[in-house]
Amino acid sequence: MELTVMDWVSRDALGYGYLLDFYRRGARVCWLDEAGIVLRSDRYRISYTGGDVPADLAELNGPGLVLTDSGALRERLAAAHPDWQVMDCAQAFYLKKEPPCVRARPGVSIRPLTLEDLDFVLENYHNPGAYESHIRQRIAEGMLGGLVDGVLAGFAGIHQEGAMGMLEVLPQFRRRGLAEVLEAALIDQQLRRGRFPYCHVRHGNTASEALQQKLGLTFDENRTLYWLG
Repeated sequence: MELTVMDWVSRDALGYGYLLDFYRRGARVCWLDEAGIVLRSDRYRISYTGGDVPADLAELNGPGLVLTDSGALRERLAAAHPDWQVMDCAQAFYLKKEPPCVRARPGVSIRPLTLEDLDFVLENYHNPGAYESHIRQRIAEGMLGGLVDGVLAGFAGIHQEGAMGMLEVLPQFRRRGLAEVLEAALIDQQLRRGRFPYCHVRHGNTASEALQQKLGLTFDENRTLYWLG
């Protein structure tokens, strides 16, 4: 019987849930055997790998980003591409059927972002992905804006590969619980869409780690993930 993505992921359905979600978002299979898997989104130029895969695949050495759970592959790609940036991170996933219950904050509300908010996001998203075509796509998928006393004060969204994130709160509005309310609303949106709510947290980002724990996400203790590109 031919091996399928579902077969491969089922060996650790939770830990490799991000692979299945990525595949369901339209990624193609470019390598699959008992040892490893490589999925590629040509639209976004992102490759996801799991297990042991060849380091010389074109999909892992061209333009774009690579996410892998293999420390060996991380080292091989980093050595082959010394100009690439590398980020070690943990993954956290939300396993409950109901969204997090967070207490109401006075003056804090949530609304969907529209293209009228494009400039606000471009000005305040501190990430290499802060370019117009990318943000337009993210708004179209359903970014959420957080308001404090009616003033747009932050936002969150779904990265192009499917992970939750893009979370920004303007400095003057921090410590009002807005980040917690935003991510809880994002989890609710993902659950209603039948998606897998997960995120990647850079090692050492203690503020994000604390937020995920507060919202009831579970950290994967079995693997570290590596972003390269």
